[in-house]
Amino acid sequence: MQSEAFFLHKKGTAEEAFELRSFEIALPKDNEILIEVEAFGLNYADVMARRGLYKEAPPLPCVVGYEVVGKVISCGDKADQSLIGKRVIAFCRFGGYAKHAISNDYSSVVVGDQPVAELLALTTQAVTAYYMSSYIAPIHSSDTVLIHAAAGGVGTLLIQMAKNAGATVIAKVGRIEKEMLVKKLGADYVVNYNSSDYI
Repeated sequence: MQSEAFFLHKKGTAEEAFELRSFEIALPKDNEILIEVEAFGLNYADVMARRGLYKEAPPLPCVVGYEVVGKVISCGDKADQSLIGKRVIAFCRFGGYAKHAISNDYSSVVVGDQPVAELLALTTQAVTAYYMSSYIAPIHSSDTVLIHAAAGGVGTLLIQMAKNAGATVIAKVGRIEKEMLVKKLGADYVVNYNSSDYI
């Protein structure tokens, strides 16, 4: 099937590194689903790939993008066929910067008419924050948690999850406007590494 995507074809600024190209996307097989993309997320990994600093990125030229929101238009023979026609949010582990993307039925969730910006914040960033704070290093009410890059996507979610667990939060940021944001989210202490030394 013919589609279009923003191919990362060289390192550099976004304007020079990406190129809109037509390409042939394979039909889904097994548990795969084909999604007509409404919107895709932009993550730090994508920026690092554009700079040539993300070793997990596929070789150039490639289509980056970890998550999409869109409508399922086709399913592989082992996938949940009831997903056809449904709006989903899905992980795609590359391939998201496109009009069509492949995911797996078990990597997608049916969603209603929630705004795309909210949905995309709940994929890579929220899952990362949740996995870190609930599985890798579960946060308890007696903990004091230092959150680096606290005003970023994962950081802002970690602040809220840590506060929800009852922990004391120290948020590290680099700008005054970010100090205000993390305080508003519940940080107990804020360290601006450009105006003070936290070590």
